[in-house]
Amino acid sequence: MNNVMNRKSTKMVAAAGLALTLAFTTVGAGTINADAAQTTKYVAKPQMVTAKSDVKVRAGESTKSKVLGILKKGEKVYFVKDDYGWSKVTYKGKTGYVGTRYLNIPGKQVDSKKAPVKKATPAKASTKKVTPTKKTTAKAPKTVTAKTAVNVRASQSKTSKVLGVLKKGEKVTVVKESRGWSQVTYKGKTGYVATQFLSAK
Repeated sequence: MNNVMNRKSTKMVAAAGLALTLAFTTVGAGTINADAAQTTKYVAKPQMVTAKSDVKVRAGESTKSKVLGILKKGEKVYFVKDDYGWSKVTYKGKTGYVGTRYLNIPGKQVDSKKAPVKKATPAKASTKKVTPTKKTTAKAPKTVTAKTAVNVRASQSKTSKVLGVLKKGEKVTVVKESRGWSQVTYKGKTGYVATQFLSAK
């Protein structure tokens, strides 16, 4: 009788020990994952990503920061960059932060401890000779003839004030041309005429 009870007690103690071992193993694994989230980050370009599940969008990289809203499962949001476990996103026109593990981000993880540190190389001085820029010389005023009757306007716009009308065959002096308009001297004033209606002949 005593032997039977001793065997049962031994089995119960062993089962309890196994349960405690599993519990500590689970807690330990959770701690490792939490640390991993702080030492790795995703390298991905800014793009639209999808939420894996419902997740809060916060104002800062902390679970204690203000909640700006909630992303529903499958909802899309614009991903800017990942910063070791927190993803910077654009949410309803504002900058917010979401736990990276809750987003589907096409990219690769980089371990900060193993990431190569590039040495900053001093910039080499340019040996190219600097050539002086050529001066732009303004063209001399020329006399042109109106191909047809055309309005002389106060500025380079079809809706600007009309200063007068050039008759077909009437001559006028062009000072310069710009974007389809000719600046002319008309009755002692500066005016503008559509170049297509003028002829240099």
